[in-house]
Amino acid sequence: MSTISLNVTGKIAKITINRADKRNALNKAMWQQLADFCDQLANDIKPRVVVFQAQGDKAFSAGADIAELTEMLASPELLQQNNDIVQQAQLKLQRLPCVTIAAINGACFGGGLGIALCCDFRIAAAHATFAITPAKLGLLYSIEDTQRLVQTVGLPTAKAMLYLGKAQTAEQALENNLIHQMVESSELDSAVQSIINDIVAASSSAIQGMKQTLAYLMEDPTLPQAEIRLLSKHAFDSKDFKKASQAFITKTRVEFD
Repeated sequence: MSTISLNVTGKIAKITINRADKRNALNKAMWQQLADFCDQLANDIKPRVVVFQAQGDKAFSAGADIAELTEMLASPELLQQNNDIVQQAQLKLQRLPCVTIAAINGACFGGGLGIALCCDFRIAAAHATFAITPAKLGLLYSIEDTQRLVQTVGLPTAKAMLYLGKAQTAEQALENNLIHQMVESSELDSAVQSIINDIVAASSSAIQGMKQTLAYLMEDPTLPQAEIRLLSKHAFDSKDFKKASQAFITKTRVEFD
């Protein structure tokens, strides 16, 4: 089995980390594979929803592969190369036009949390834990990762997580807005499916437009302001808007293409 796999059923794609024996640790090859998967999803597959999950219930991902990281720590050049690949993969994940969901079952540390922060929704099992630990290695958290963290939990909590490197429980993560929902491990799949059902029932074009608008407002430079204005303007001419407005008037249920 591949250490990271992509499976597509209809309009739902699932990316799975398959290294339960290594606490789903991420190595350089896996980050590159994730970047390649994101290219396929954005350009060819074009799903409505992508679910990011991991094998087993001990860890979503414990972060970097310790064996590989140990080798890289001796070479700043290798560390920088690896960081470039990580940032490329995360940025591609963040910029996917579809809705993304992280199903977190267990420890979610370092790069694992970096992946989760790139997703639109984070649903966690009650036993999940969360931590960012570069400070313990004398390393910095990247600008991109730090920006996502601050935008998600706010500056005071981000400082505590970055400076102290202590693990948060799922309950604390929920209080800090790091996750959207906490459920029992046995209910994780159904909680994710509930979000999928709502997304599939909504307008695909509207969600894509909203995601692009939010990306612009959160200082993602991929879209200029003029294009955002056009997205809003064109929404009123879309088939989805016409269907939805007619359904609202007639008090009937709308079914989007």
